[in-house]
Amino acid sequence: MSTQGSLTSDLSPEGVRTIIFSHPAHNSMPSGQLKATVAALDEAGADPATRSILLRSGGDRTFCAGANLDELLAIDDLTTGKAFFMGFAELILAMRRCPKPIVVAVQGKAIGGGVGIASAADYCMATEAASIKLSELAIAIGPFVILPALVRKMGVAAATELSLDTEWHDAQWAHGKGLFQRVFATQEELLAAAEALAKRLATYSLEAASELKQTLWAGTDHWPALLEERAGVSGRLVLTDPAKQALSKFKKK
Repeated sequence: MSTQGSLTSDLSPEGVRTIIFSHPAHNSMPSGQLKATVAALDEAGADPATRSILLRSGGDRTFCAGANLDELLAIDDLTTGKAFFMGFAELILAMRRCPKPIVVAVQGKAIGGGVGIASAADYCMATEAASIKLSELAIAIGPFVILPALVRKMGVAAATELSLDTEWHDAQWAHGKGLFQRVFATQEELLAAAEALAKRLATYSLEAASELKQTLWAGTDHWPALLEERAGVSGRLVLTDPAKQALSKFKKK
């Protein structure tokens, strides 16, 4: 596996497009991987043979550790900073604009942008091992880019708790707050259920499913501009001395 990670996109006979991303650093998302995932989602959305999408990661312990730390540490100007945080913004926007229903299977821990992916799912399932965490405030930044998706899915109160309390929250907490629709004991049970739902969704009318998705995402037409603005905020904060110091300490752990 390369330092940019890997991505597979496979179509089943039933019309389910399974997209799997992997990275040796706890399935973190470097810029190249983010762009590839966005492209895969856009292609699946435009492909008439794809009727539903199952998005998941490889491995069993971590769903997604969020942003790639090495790239984060390398940011040295505002332009680069904003572009970096636009990576997850573009992924969330791709999930939003995709006309096909997206099922996300979270088999392990999710941090930062990984929580953002879960929150942008049309239907999200997880295992008991899928604890979630937003550590951005602890490193002097903030989860600005993913907050709109979190608030839409979980509400302001839960998003506030998750943002300010930067410790782990377990899968049952996430389930109770609406981030996860179902929680399973094992990864095998999770994947079986996620695949079954994706197959069932693939049997439904594409036009009806697309109209339903647009209805469920109502009120988000301003997100492209909003997320770009939020990426600029994060790109500015990551250049501050407190952020640089916190990231350096985090890297040494």
